[in-house]
Amino acid sequence: MLGLVLSHRANPDIPKPGPVAAAPEPQKSADPAPPKLPAAIPTAPAFVLVDSEPAPPITAADFKPQLDFKGFQMKPQDGPTEADPPANEPYELTLRLEKGDTIEKMLADIDVPEAERKQVAEKLQSLLKKRKLAIGETIELQMQPLPDQPDTSRVLSLSVRPQPEREYLVTRKDDGSYEAEEKTYKVSPRIVRVEGERSGSLQQSGVKAGAPSAAMLEFIRALSYDVDFQRELKEGQKFTVLLEQLVTSDGMVTHPGRFLAGELRLMKRSVTVIRFRPQGGAEGFYNPQGESVVRSFLRTPMDASRITSRFGMREHPILGFSALHAGVDFGAPSGTPILAAGSGKVVMAGANGGYGLYVKLQHTQDVATAYAHMSRIGPGIKPGVAVRQGQVIGFVGSTGMSTGPHLHYEFHRGGKQVNPLAQKFAMRGTVSGKDAARFQALARQYLAQMKNAPVAAEVAKKSAQKKTTQSPKDSASSQIAKGD
Repeated sequence: MLGLVLSHRANPDIPKPGPVAAAPEPQKSADPAPPKLPAAIPTAPAFVLVDSEPAPPITAADFKPQLDFKGFQMKPQDGPTEADPPANEPYELTLRLEKGDTIEKMLADIDVPEAERKQVAEKLQSLLKKRKLAIGETIELQMQPLPDQPDTSRVLSLSVRPQPEREYLVTRKDDGSYEAEEKTYKVSPRIVRVEGERSGSLQQSGVKAGAPSAAMLEFIRALSYDVDFQRELKEGQKFTVLLEQLVTSDGMVTHPGRFLAGELRLMKRSVTVIRFRPQGGAEGFYNPQGESVVRSFLRTPMDASRITSRFGMREHPILGFSALHAGVDFGAPSGTPILAAGSGKVVMAGANGGYGLYVKLQHTQDVATAYAHMSRIGPGIKPGVAVRQGQVIGFVGSTGMSTGPHLHYEFHRGGKQVNPLAQKFAMRGTVSGKDAARFQALARQYLAQMKNAPVAAEVAKKSAQKKTTQSPKDSASSQIAKGD
């Protein structure tokens, strides 16, 4: 085909158009001049159609200067294409048992066909027998949409685990029926450590680091015989807690951790406590030398960080005149547990004028302690009740004549208030005889584990990752008892 192009190329026979396009001036002749065009119609530039060679075909090379395909890879046309995911791909679903729910009702709510949900509910009940699932129980489901009904799904498996060591599982078989299994997991101890840094309350610092609250409270009680929390405890001090957890064979923790040993690193010294039970005796805490940490009285009756007022004469902050401050005030957040400084009997528990909520303990015929301004009194604390050293007898508050939450702590000798911080108490008991060698072996083991045992948070993270990649039927070391 003949190629025609519009050309503006210079030609000696064609004048260049000026700013206002006009036709080239014709040669003079005898013919009359052509009539002028109306002024309203502009004259067009002169274009000439010329013959040219056929235009070459466009290739990828023509695009190279303008487009950069670096980093892109052209997909081969003859290769296999990626298939769309099937419409009936299985998926997982977690449901929570609410008040008034049954398994069959839960399955109906997610559009499981009636025949299948009845089978699943019956099989699960055959395992539970007369037992009932508690409200809030988690139900793990593996579902699959029906090929011809994408809005309806069948149950591939249902799992519920009311106790960490026991799981009930209903699974769909190839023929469309369901079978029921009860799995029992072996529980064994695991030693882990928690390392933390004090920021605020020592107890809360431990909980944030991953230690159970009960374990931290035991640690604090064991330390309180030898550590002056008000003078020695500072922000940023590090601690290590050794715990014995109970764990199932598939990694689920059934007990968060029993306190075995701990170390608190103070400014000038470290304090270590170790749990040990002497032959035929009661379990207690000892230092690495085998000396019992228990003294006649705790140095301080709580995990507090500062003394806000000491024993002696002072100007009363509310009444405005000087008077004897007959105790020591410990500043602490409202609700901080208050511990009995020693074993004794409750002689008063209740409102006591300016003291607010108040508890007084009689330890010996000569010695008593008193605790004031509580937000509330501890459970079971009433006159005539015997208490043990370290037992929670109340919680910090600001009742009575108080300007803010704190504990007012008094120490009475012979009926008179004396300075609690000036009292000296001797260490009790040491490990001896056949217990000494056994204790030293245990102490060496615990001291090494406080440095080398797995960190609790890291172990928990690995267990969670492992669980996400393991199906309910793949748990290791489990014993299976099949139902009907």
